[in-house]
Amino acid sequence: MDVWPQIVFGGVVAGIIAQVISGRISRSVKVSEFRQKWIDALREDVAAYIGAAHKWVRKYEEINNIISMEERDQKDRDELLPVQNDALVTLSRIKLRINPNKNRYKNEDDAFLLALEKLIDPNKLPPIDPATIEVSWRKAAEEAIELTRRILKREWEVTKQPGQWL
Repeated sequence: MDVWPQIVFGGVVAGIIAQVISGRISRSVKVSEFRQKWIDALREDVAAYIGAAHKWVRKYEEINNIISMEERDQKDRDELLPVQNDALVTLSRIKLRINPNKNRYKNEDDAFLLALEKLIDPNKLPPIDPATIEVSWRKAAEEAIELTRRILKREWEVTKQPGQWL
């Protein structure tokens, strides 16, 4: 009996299996690379957002201490709104990275986004003396940073296990 057809067939099957496994590993590594870029971009945007939000709260405190309504309105338009807009652009980029659909992390992700939104909305900060809004803001910023750290850790744990996507 001729064994060559069986050897050739076995070689073809082994080649196909090797190709499938290689493709899956390659895909898994690529997904891992994309996830790492996502993590890095989120980290960078959250830091930029918190920096912009801090500029906003400092400007907000400065302008709120102005007695003249006319001068306050002018400074709101000229100085406060541009800083707030910069922060909102970065916040929008962050929001676009977060899955809006129902998933097992939805509550955590929503709390994270809400914590970030608080940083440029004085009405969402705990009520305190308007002259010291930054104290309340700093506490809210620490909460947002802690929630960010949890999300980054969660995503890193998934990223460092690329085999789960096979």
